[in-house]
Amino acid sequence: MLRDGGRPCRSEVARGVPVTDDFPHVFSPFRLGALTLRNRLVALPAGTSMAERGVPTRGDTEHFERLAAGGVGLVIGGATVVHPTTTLRSRKLVEAYRDEFVPATAAKVEVIHRHGARFIGQLCHLGREFIGGESDAPPVAPSALKTVRDAYPPHELTVAEIDDIVEGWRVSTANLVRAGADGAEVHAAHGYLPAQFMSPLTNLRTDGFGGSFGNRLRFTRLVLEAMRSEAPAGFVLGVRLSGEEEIPGGMGIEDCVRVAEHLAGLGVDYFSITHGTRGAYVKDSTHPDAVAVPSAARVRAATGLPVLVGQRIRDVATAEHVVKSGHADLVGMARALIADPDLPVKSREGRLAEVRGCLGVNQDCRAFDPHLHCAVNAEVGRGRHANVGVPVARPREVYVIGGGPAGLEAARVAAGRGHRVTVFEQSDQLGGAVRVAAASPHRATLIDIVDHLAHEMKRLRVEVNLGAGIDADDLAEIRTLADHVVLATGSAPAAQPTVLADRPAATVDEVLLARQREVPGRRAVVYDEGDGFWPAYSAVEALLQQGWRVTFATPLTALASRVPHESTAPLLRRLGAGGAQLHVAHELVVPEDAGEPLVLRPVFGGPDLELPASLTVWHRPRVVVAPFGLAAGPGVSVIGDCVTPRRISHAIAEGYRVGAEI
Repeated sequence: MLRDGGRPCRSEVARGVPVTDDFPHVFSPFRLGALTLRNRLVALPAGTSMAERGVPTRGDTEHFERLAAGGVGLVIGGATVVHPTTTLRSRKLVEAYRDEFVPATAAKVEVIHRHGARFIGQLCHLGREFIGGESDAPPVAPSALKTVRDAYPPHELTVAEIDDIVEGWRVSTANLVRAGADGAEVHAAHGYLPAQFMSPLTNLRTDGFGGSFGNRLRFTRLVLEAMRSEAPAGFVLGVRLSGEEEIPGGMGIEDCVRVAEHLAGLGVDYFSITHGTRGAYVKDSTHPDAVAVPSAARVRAATGLPVLVGQRIRDVATAEHVVKSGHADLVGMARALIADPDLPVKSREGRLAEVRGCLGVNQDCRAFDPHLHCAVNAEVGRGRHANVGVPVARPREVYVIGGGPAGLEAARVAAGRGHRVTVFEQSDQLGGAVRVAAASPHRATLIDIVDHLAHEMKRLRVEVNLGAGIDADDLAEIRTLADHVVLATGSAPAAQPTVLADRPAATVDEVLLARQREVPGRRAVVYDEGDGFWPAYSAVEALLQQGWRVTFATPLTALASRVPHESTAPLLRRLGAGGAQLHVAHELVVPEDAGEPLVLRPVFGGPDLELPASLTVWHRPRVVVAPFGLAAGPGVSVIGDCVTPRRISHAIAEGYRVGAEI
């Protein structure tokens, strides 16, 4: 970590940590208004939902402390609402307008400052958006135009109501100042209230807040004036804008540049540039990296003000290129720092292979069930286990059977505590079912967690045996050698229905690995028996890419119902563009006579549909691989898919817990 001015902090010097010169631009100090940031890396606003009645909890503070301790120069707090008209019934959003906000936020600011970073609070009003949660207040907006994402049309704000919301921004800014924050950022991106006023698509008013460009920016001007009235000298003000809203009729980069030029003269110290609107701004692994960088460069060139850019920037090498090329002054990360808060310090010390990369799957980090979690970092939302980082008094022999994510995470944590760990994996590669899933179109980043854990096995001197299937006799011998055995034998594809025995059929795994049989006509039906998650849909996409004509069916009443919502629309657009025929609420009927066509039968009645399919991919939940009948108990832990097949996050969390408790 660095203190102000870019010098190594005491802890680095004391422990003799080598500092590389591989990223000189990223790890140079930067002057932002009156602030000196120790480097150019920023923890972007990403709320934790760890709030009670609108007030940050200790868990929220601990999360932001980890970000600061990991080495970023600036932390921007997650969206903090400014007015009662934009609270959720759950009260999981932090409410900046309340007096109780001040002491809780002061504690957060204090620990962030203690670790050498600066803190800016992001202030937000959602307007007509309610981010998937109910509210006791009606949605409000410049005009009574309903969003497709929510159930109700918004109430059109009166001028008096607008003034009251602006007052909420003033009070919220004053509370940030009282809490010791270094600045405040207006969230005017992602289709929230300021953006709703700016855009002619969502602002149809004919009074002083609508019509002309200047009138449409009046609301944001008033907000900035109210905030500046409470800001002491040196308090930084920023504005977040969407360079591209990415919706038909929405604002694009030319609009963004015009807005930024207008706001630049109103005391703004920096712009934060992103892309998208609610429901589509957290880009998953199907999007390219650094998507907003060209927009940021345009704003920087037009305004001459410092520019922060984020959005799917996953490593310091990319950040170095952005800064070195002059596209932006600061580079932000959100999910990458959730996956590994120590990404900055590891990168600065040349330990790039130790960075645990974000997979871009948008699962746990976007579900907020009940708050922030991460598929690959079990500490997020749970806290660090008391045993992690504490050397064991008596190292034990730990044998892990299974080299998927659960077994490897258990091995990593146990070895990190000082245990002697040996891993046995029956195949010739680590990764288990994740390796197959990573063969899916647009989901190759899944393999990153396997690569990371494989590197950790080498770093921690874990003995890894590949091609080492374990039978009952081997297990009996292992029980005599090991102090603790971890069974993590994983899962396998379910058997295909017996009615398909005389028909061309394949499992999802065979399709993803391109091992399905070739048949005349290259027609296929993919049937999802009730999962709703990625496997069947990935099989459809894989077949389309291989030139097949594909019909998809499921008895569920919605498509991709368990795929993370920010990934659903891009997925279905790709399948539609590929020509897939998609059917919900249909069961697949397979006649006993293999010469008869398959039939799709509507679940709720209606005519059958015959399918000229030549290959059937019938997706059922995976089944456990538990060959030993060994139950958890003293000296034995059973984790991951061999308990019951679930997600990567469950495997990682269970492996972490077991590794910490041996």
